[in-house]
Amino acid sequence: MKLVVFGPTGGTGRELIRQALAAGHEVTAFSRRPFDTQATLITGDVLDRAAVTNAVRGHDVVLSALGTRPWRHIDICSGGVAQMIPAMQEAGVRRIIVMSSLGVGEPRSGALVRFAGATVLRRAFRDKAAMEAQLAASELDWICVRPGFLTSGKARGTWRVADDGSLKGGRISRADSAAFMLQQLASPEWLRRRPVIVW
Repeated sequence: MKLVVFGPTGGTGRELIRQALAAGHEVTAFSRRPFDTQATLITGDVLDRAAVTNAVRGHDVVLSALGTRPWRHIDICSGGVAQMIPAMQEAGVRRIIVMSSLGVGEPRSGALVRFAGATVLRRAFRDKAAMEAQLAASELDWICVRPGFLTSGKARGTWRVADDGSLKGGRISRADSAAFMLQQLASPEWLRRRPVIVW
């Protein structure tokens, strides 16, 4: 498949590219600045509608691992998706798989997740909740993946996944999060749903 990855320079984004290329997919990485990658590279601002439309055109699936840092937060997830949705509609691309977070929009999460969502990650959670709401209001084939606390550990190749509120905390490696996202490229199982994934 032809994939375009937004947020390709973080740990999950790099894993998406590495694993997708290894599986034989054609991958385009959309980044604010050049970086070393075997994917086709397009540089641009994800908040620039024209640049995003140009990047999406000709691809089968959009993947987003966008994120920001608590100490220099901007609403990159919701802002980026606000450009991706019309870009996809114009290009006729149906499926988008985005990385959200465990605890986003979920009042039944564990105490540690609730604390993070109320304090240091409050703005990030609000941004991701807005991103999810935009996708839910669209007619796209979206999947919002909600990983637990992300680690840089090795992939295990196994995980627990649910969207019924039963998974309230836990960890997952960026490698396994990327693997799960890539499993959704054509699967109908989690379509228009918000699966939580943890070890």
